[in-house]
Amino acid sequence: MFKLSMKNIWSRKGRLVLTALAVIAGTAFLSGVFVFTDTIKGSFNSLFADAYDTTDAFVRSSDVIEGDFGEDLRASFDASVIGVVAAVPGVESAQADVDGLAAITNADGKIIGGDGPPQFGGVWHDGAPSPWKLDEGAGPKDGTEVVLDLASARKGDIKVGDKVSITTEAATREFTVVGLAKFAGQDGANGVTFALFDLPTAQEFVIGDSSKIDAIAVAGDGSQSQAELAASIQSAIGNDTIEVLTGTEITKEQQSQAEQSLNFLTLFLSIFALIALFVGSFVIYNVFSISAAQREQENALLRAIGASRAQVTRSLFVEALVVGIGGSVLGCLGGVGLAKAILAGLNAAGFGPGQTDLVINSGPFIITILVGTFVTLVCAIAPAIRSGRVPPLAAMRDVAVDRAAVSLKRKVIGGIALAIGVAAVAQGLRGGAAQWLGVGVAGFYVALIALGPFVASPISKAASPVLGAARGAAGTMAGRNAARNPKRTAITAGAVAVGLSLIIGVATLGSSAKASIREAIGESFIGDYIVSPKQQGDGIGGLPADLVKRVESSGVGDVLSIGASFGAVGDATEGSLLVAIDPADAQTLFTFDFVEGGFTDLTADGILLKDAKAKSLGVGIGDSVPITLIGQPAAELTVQGIYTTAGFTDVLVDRDLFAATPTLMQYFQIYVKGADGETAATKSTLAAIVDQFPTAQVQSRNGFIDAQSGQIDGFLNFLYALLGMSVFIAIIGVAITLWLAVWERRREIGLLRAVGMTKRQVRSSVLWESLITGVVGVVMGVVLGTVLGWIIVKAFEDDGLGVFRLPTGTILVAAGVLFVLSGAAAVIPGRKGSNANMLEAIATT
Repeated sequence: MFKLSMKNIWSRKGRLVLTALAVIAGTAFLSGVFVFTDTIKGSFNSLFADAYDTTDAFVRSSDVIEGDFGEDLRASFDASVIGVVAAVPGVESAQADVDGLAAITNADGKIIGGDGPPQFGGVWHDGAPSPWKLDEGAGPKDGTEVVLDLASARKGDIKVGDKVSITTEAATREFTVVGLAKFAGQDGANGVTFALFDLPTAQEFVIGDSSKIDAIAVAGDGSQSQAELAASIQSAIGNDTIEVLTGTEITKEQQSQAEQSLNFLTLFLSIFALIALFVGSFVIYNVFSISAAQREQENALLRAIGASRAQVTRSLFVEALVVGIGGSVLGCLGGVGLAKAILAGLNAAGFGPGQTDLVINSGPFIITILVGTFVTLVCAIAPAIRSGRVPPLAAMRDVAVDRAAVSLKRKVIGGIALAIGVAAVAQGLRGGAAQWLGVGVAGFYVALIALGPFVASPISKAASPVLGAARGAAGTMAGRNAARNPKRTAITAGAVAVGLSLIIGVATLGSSAKASIREAIGESFIGDYIVSPKQQGDGIGGLPADLVKRVESSGVGDVLSIGASFGAVGDATEGSLLVAIDPADAQTLFTFDFVEGGFTDLTADGILLKDAKAKSLGVGIGDSVPITLIGQPAAELTVQGIYTTAGFTDVLVDRDLFAATPTLMQYFQIYVKGADGETAATKSTLAAIVDQFPTAQVQSRNGFIDAQSGQIDGFLNFLYALLGMSVFIAIIGVAITLWLAVWERRREIGLLRAVGMTKRQVRSSVLWESLITGVVGVVMGVVLGTVLGWIIVKAFEDDGLGVFRLPTGTILVAAGVLFVLSGAAAVIPGRKGSNANMLEAIATT
């Protein structure tokens, strides 16, 4: 039976390829994700290994708060430590460094980098342990000169001798580019930009404190091991708030942090790859079902000559195993090409790792092959079992019939799945664990699969007379063919429905987020203008303190500057975003809904909390909340107000809280209410100030709201591109199913052609059958997508999504595109059917 199975597979190479297409597409996406992220991880590992290759010890503050996304916010320490470290026996070179934001703007006003990779400012050093090496020019000598990384200079078409504007958290200044340098032997560092100054300039301009530094890199003279040198330095410093790592430790730490950051990206992209495989499973199941039906006589004959049910069942499983393994292997190869194309695109955009070899590990490929094979085998279970149940008498039939009709079992399974879905979603939205929502959504998709035929059948039957009146016999036949096997039609349409439902769910999230942002800003901000960073994605740190001072002293009207920092609130070890305001200005420019307290109640030793945050901390008005800021001892703040306004922040503090450590507070927005309202004079005054800072912009209230909501579009387009693979697989599934259906009905088509049906009518019949399938998929997808979108929005209601907005335009466009693609999927099957030889089709011998 094994030999027979292999011969059957080889004799039906076309069907083998068609079945494998869905597996190839899904596994190519999955393996491409692994290769891409492994390559990025490898580039970071190599970069950090080279960067710290000559570093034997690394000195930094031990005062650290972990940010929301795992990044460290670490305190600076006294610059006098550099002298202590340099005097330690065994130290050959000790180089002080600072770490802050520094955005580079060329002479044409173009901001280099940003909107993703960070823009760093630091200290220029040459020679070990510095990772920098001049490629052209010289190092900076005073506060008018700067060295840029070579990649950033190329992006901005900047040459040695050119003038550039550099903006930090402190101010914007003009510098002369005196050198271009490579980082660890590379032109750049994966899209990061670097502006490097002499130490005094970096201290004053980048971190705003000439008495502080952020780190010291040490190169030893070889007389001690790294561990011994680090211990000697730690002993000489004698301060527990400063820690010393070996070069190996700092290298591994940086590599580990980069890997942790990329693990989220890997997980995120893998989810979409698994979605593509899920959509592909509809196609795989359909192909095996049709294949089992078409081989009914063959399987019955095997049963008649002594083959057992188990042997016939195993025969189809062997075919599934070959398809799964073969398709997954080809998918892995396709994933390598996909990863290479993505990296080439990122390099062309300036965000890639540069010229680097692909990292291809065996582990991810093994996982991909196992997943692809497992999905294929699962999809083959039901068709294989049905094949084994074929009675021997079926060998006497002259036609092959797929008897996988709609059953009572489907109604029961679908009803139970739907009930579980509704109950689980209700539990999740009532405050239960988020996992309940996942269970609920899974229940809805199971119900879609089980109850799909009950949607396909009435639509197909209703389409038959309508198409008959419009398209004649071809239209009538299309409707009847679709209704002949509603299960097959529903499974094919189900793949379309899944892709469309996910697109609608994502679009609903985006549309609701935009509406919520508009409502939140529109209702809470009563001013006229906002000054904000041009690169909206940079957010915190986007506005220099010098700009804030000038706007506040301009006399244009009421001004509220918004600053922020991270701090540990309550017993949490991770930092929360603390938004700093002036209470009097906030009272004038914002209308928050307070349950208790208000802006005017806020003092330097107080805190305002959103109701959900107060509930999570278990505090109320008058209670104390412990808070820890970088560089400051832990303090107790009194809850002086609780508000319900969503979409802004969870924690508000007084700007005076940061008076002792002014460099910690980073500004990101300035709200203005003009003395004369929204007038040209007010805007002109603001523009005259803002024009001196190339990274900032002034917008009207409505323009700012449009810009904030518009930020979501880029992320939505990214998600649509990822879901495009699922849609592509779904359309392939429509084409494959029609192709096999045409082959299954070749005798029928041959007879119709013999009695006068034209080739055009055959193509038209297949086209309309495909469009009916598309309609079924669109109907199910719109309904499920709307439900999915509502669940997502309700789940994030406490996080600021207070408005549910259905994206009608996106739904119509997506449905229309899928409807057209469904029609396009009929081109090849229709041509195949119309070109069939009539005599061969109706021959009985």
